[in-house]
Amino acid sequence: MPIKPVTGMTPMPLDSPEDVAALVELLQRPDSDTRGLGDHLAFLAGTRPELFRPYQEAVVTGMLDRFDVSFADQCLLLGGAPDQCVEHLAQRLRSDRSFGAARALAAIGTAAALTAVAEDVRNGSDREEYELFGIWVPSTGPAQYRFSPHRRVVRPRPINEPGELAAVDHPVGLPVEQVAQNPWATPISWHYLSLRHADVPGLPPWPVNRVHLVGTRATCMWTLHAGIDDYGRYRNETVTFDQPPAAEEEETYRSLEVPGSGLASVELRPYDADLVYCNGHIQLTPGVVGTAGGPPMGLYANPSCPSCGRLMFHVVSVENRIREYGDGWRSLFICEDCHTVCCNATGWN
Repeated sequence: MPIKPVTGMTPMPLDSPEDVAALVELLQRPDSDTRGLGDHLAFLAGTRPELFRPYQEAVVTGMLDRFDVSFADQCLLLGGAPDQCVEHLAQRLRSDRSFGAARALAAIGTAAALTAVAEDVRNGSDREEYELFGIWVPSTGPAQYRFSPHRRVVRPRPINEPGELAAVDHPVGLPVEQVAQNPWATPISWHYLSLRHADVPGLPPWPVNRVHLVGTRATCMWTLHAGIDDYGRYRNETVTFDQPPAAEEEETYRSLEVPGSGLASVELRPYDADLVYCNGHIQLTPGVVGTAGGPPMGLYANPSCPSCGRLMFHVVSVENRIREYGDGWRSLFICEDCHTVCCNATGWN
């Protein structure tokens, strides 16, 4: 069974509209196992979110405090909810503000919902609360999603020969000189993943075929910004560290710096019923290391473009084990207007 509730709850079938009705009936109970039901809802979001549509208004108006699912899953389960839901949540935010109401409003994603999000921020609410989930509020007009609603599972397949990488669409382990314009002076020292832009649905236009997720010698808590040249290689890189890299990190990196090590080809595929849904994520699925598309992690502040100040567009987030170095999550963002990229390393939670 692909549903493994973190609470140990016995998995329920979710194969029919009747099964979903039974799930929602359990959610209505004040003593319900909300975390266990949340894993069922995550499965539904990843497989057949349309079955949840008849219950959107009932959940928003009467069960939101027990609706224990991630923002990414909420976007699929509540996406396109009717304007009555938007009006209810906007009123709730005006009278009794809650983080859950703000998140649900943003997840609906309709023109009315994004207009209400912008009004909420301009009326004094904290814009960083929305930016945490990839929602940008410009000076005028509605809020904007800075992520694609289309998610793809990231699953690497090992490669034995470096020469094979040239024929791979989404390589792991490229030499630094292939991703940095000036490999002798770059702070980039580790290549995690390159993605063909066209294979991640919903990304904004980009002038080259690929974007690269790269890293520094620090194991965690750093941010790298860069521009791109005509070949998509990174240039004018800058790095900020929450803490400077320790001497032992340098030694650890050198012990791993073996040419041709950790090579792989990444497979991207949609969420489906073959994944393991547990504790609000799919990371327990064998071989899965992250997700391309969808909103950012929502654990740390997301980067803004150093040129224009706009919240950057989330491309992919993966665990460091995609190519073992460091500790925690690695994420890639772009600004399609300024042609800048951001790679960052954050903790697990």
